[in-house]
Amino acid sequence: MSIPVRTMQQFLRNAIDKNLDGEYQLYDSKLRFLTSSNPDHPTGNIFDPRELALLAQAMEHDTRGGIRMDSRYVSWERLDHFDGVLVRVHTLSEGVRGDFGSISIALTLLWALFTTMLLISWYVIRRMVSNMYVLQSSLQWQAWHDTLTRLYNRGALFEKARPLAKLCQTHQHPFSVIQVDLDHFKAINDRFSHQAGDRVLSHAAGLISSSLRAQDVAGRVGGEEFCVILPGASLTEAAEVAERIRLKLNEKEMLIAKSTTIRISASLGVSSSEEAGDYDFEQLQSLADRRLYLAKQAGRNRVCASDNA
Repeated sequence: MSIPVRTMQQFLRNAIDKNLDGEYQLYDSKLRFLTSSNPDHPTGNIFDPRELALLAQAMEHDTRGGIRMDSRYVSWERLDHFDGVLVRVHTLSEGVRGDFGSISIALTLLWALFTTMLLISWYVIRRMVSNMYVLQSSLQWQAWHDTLTRLYNRGALFEKARPLAKLCQTHQHPFSVIQVDLDHFKAINDRFSHQAGDRVLSHAAGLISSSLRAQDVAGRVGGEEFCVILPGASLTEAAEVAERIRLKLNEKEMLIAKSTTIRISASLGVSSSEEAGDYDFEQLQSLADRRLYLAKQAGRNRVCASDNA
């Protein structure tokens, strides 16, 4: 059945009257132009040969679809009762004004909102993770350190000492220990208050830390008692470090209260693995502690590095 071109053109114009956006063109199965809903395109020359080839390629395997051509969007659908193709062409401005544009704008806004929410969520989660990491680091530091002196606490010092002693034993390097005890500390607490005693402990810890080598480790192991681990240091070298600590502690007076200064001192005991080939940290600490009390018995404010005070 032959349908006049004018009739087909009127049908396409009626489609526009029903608020369907864009220009509609009718092509036969060979993509030969038949008619258009736009009277300004009576010959249908809105596609160049390259664009027609792209359209034909896109239509090979689908009965309907769409393709973008520069600033235009072209959609098509093969007709059921006519051996041809209905092509719809709309520009970007037409698409924005029409239903397709409204949907696109809505989807774009939803995408922007979703992306913003994702970015905000990412930022919040990042801050939470960062805060948790800071809190974890703070808790870990508090678990390993004495908050007053900022040195390792007893448990952490022992955890550090054992692998260091084993490493020195493996490489046949000496491993030494210094025990430090502040002299007459109880008298300072009794005479000047516990707050003054805390200042003395903090002051002493700073001086001990400043006297050590980079590889040495110090910790507070009792009320006024400190322990220093010296991996790789011989008994003689450890005794020299101990003497340096003693001198620093005793060489300057410190302000303990308003218009009141005191000079502190300490007794120190030193032990080393090279004495008997023993790398057991607890044994070495016990030996250094025994020598510390020998130093106290000999008059305090001195270093003892042997069992003969």
